[in-house]
Amino acid sequence: METDFEQHIFTVSELTREIKGALELNPSFTGIWVRGEVYNLTYHSSGHIYFTLKDDNALVQATFFRYANKGLKFKLEEGMSIIALGGITVFEKRGSYQLNVTAVRLEGIGELQKMIEQLKKKLAAEGIFDPSRKRDLPFLPRRLGIVTSPTGAALRDIIKVALRRYPNLEIVLAPAKVQGDDAAATIVRGIEELNRPEHAIDLIIAGRGGGSFEDLMPFNEEPVVRAFFNSRVPIISAVGHQIDHPLSDDAADAAAPTPSAAAEIAIPVKQDLVDEINYYLTRSDTALSGYFKHLKLQLQGVTTRRIFTEPMDIVSRYTMLLTDTENRIISAMKDMVAERRKSLLTIPNIIMITRSCLQNKTHQFHMALQAMEKLSPLNVMQRGYSITRNSDGSILKSVDDTAQGKSILVQIIDGTLHCSVDSIQKGGSGGKEAKKRRP
Repeated sequence: METDFEQHIFTVSELTREIKGALELNPSFTGIWVRGEVYNLTYHSSGHIYFTLKDDNALVQATFFRYANKGLKFKLEEGMSIIALGGITVFEKRGSYQLNVTAVRLEGIGELQKMIEQLKKKLAAEGIFDPSRKRDLPFLPRRLGIVTSPTGAALRDIIKVALRRYPNLEIVLAPAKVQGDDAAATIVRGIEELNRPEHAIDLIIAGRGGGSFEDLMPFNEEPVVRAFFNSRVPIISAVGHQIDHPLSDDAADAAAPTPSAAAEIAIPVKQDLVDEINYYLTRSDTALSGYFKHLKLQLQGVTTRRIFTEPMDIVSRYTMLLTDTENRIISAMKDMVAERRKSLLTIPNIIMITRSCLQNKTHQFHMALQAMEKLSPLNVMQRGYSITRNSDGSILKSVDDTAQGKSILVQIIDGTLHCSVDSIQKGGSGGKEAKKRRP
C-alpha cells in the first residue's frame, strides 16, 4: 500500500511544469508592469531582444520577442530605466523564471522624446541636418505648393497672408493628414507630388497649426524628415510650435514658427516690389537725364570750337607756316653749300698736297725700315755672328746655362748646326776672365 508521501513525488520536469502553469495562469503575474534598469542587453540576429531588469536588490531575466517589439519606436540601451509590460513564465531547461515583455515605456524621459532624440542622432550622422546643404529660397516664387490639411486653419492662414502680400501668386494644394497614424505617409506623398516637374512648383510650404506634442509627431517621423531632405524644390517647414522643435525644421531649407510666418518668409510684398522698381526707375531716369545733359554740353563745347566754325582759316594758317618752314630750310641749305664750296676753293692744289703727304710718309717708312734692319739679329749674323740655343730652344747667355755632353743648336745666317758640348772654358778674348790673365 502506497503512503501519502509516495503519492506526491514529482519529477523535476513535472515540478517545473506545475510551477510554470501556476505562474502563467495566475492573473497576478500576467499583464503586469515591472520597473527596472536594462542590463546585459542583447539584440539577437533573429530579431528577439534579451536583457535583464534589475534594481538595487534583485534582478529578473526578460525576453522581448520579435513579434512583440516591432512597434518599439526607440532603441533600448544599457542602463536605460524602463517600465516593461508582460507576464511571468518559467524557462524549464534552467528552472528559472523570466518576464516575457510585450511593451516597453521609458521612465523619466518620454518614449516619444527618446525616439526623437535617437532619430535625430541617426539622421545628423548622415548629414541630413548639415546647414551647408540648405538652399536659398527663390526671391519671387510664381507658383507656391502647400502640403497640409485642406480643412485646417494652417491652409487658410497661408493663403490669406500669401495673397495679401502678392495677389498674382498661384497656389497648388497637396492635401494631407497632419495628425494620426497615417499622417506621415500622406505628408510624404504630398511633398513627392509637388516635386513632380509638371506642376512647376517654385517653393513648398509643408506644415500645420499648433497642437500638442503628440499632435506634432508626424513631422518628427523619419519618412517625413527624409522627404523634406530629398525635396528637389526648396521647402519650408511650417509647424506651429512654441517650445517643441520638430525634426522637419532641421531638414528643411528654412523653418517658420507658424504657417503664417512661413508665408511671410516665402512671399515678398508686391507693393514693396513695385515701390522699389519705381524707385530704381526714377533713379535711372535721373541718372540718364543728367548723363545726356552732360553729353549735350560736351557736344556743344566741341561744335563751338574754331576748327568747326572756321576750318579754312586754320588750314590757311598751317599752309603759311609750312611755306615759311620750307623757305627757311632751302635758305639754310644754300648757305651750307656756299660755305662748303668756299672751303674747297681755298685749297691750292689738293693733288699736290696729297702727293707730298704720301712722299713724306714713304720716306718715314724707309727710315724706320733701315733702323729696324740695323737692329735685326739677321743683319748682325751676316757679319759672322751666331745664336746659340739649348735643345729646348732657349738662348744660351752664359756657359752656366749648359753642361758638358749637352746638345746645343748654333744658328748662323744660312742654317742651324746641331752640336755637342765637349768642354767648357770660362772667360774669353773680350771677357773679364781674359783680362785678369793678361800680363
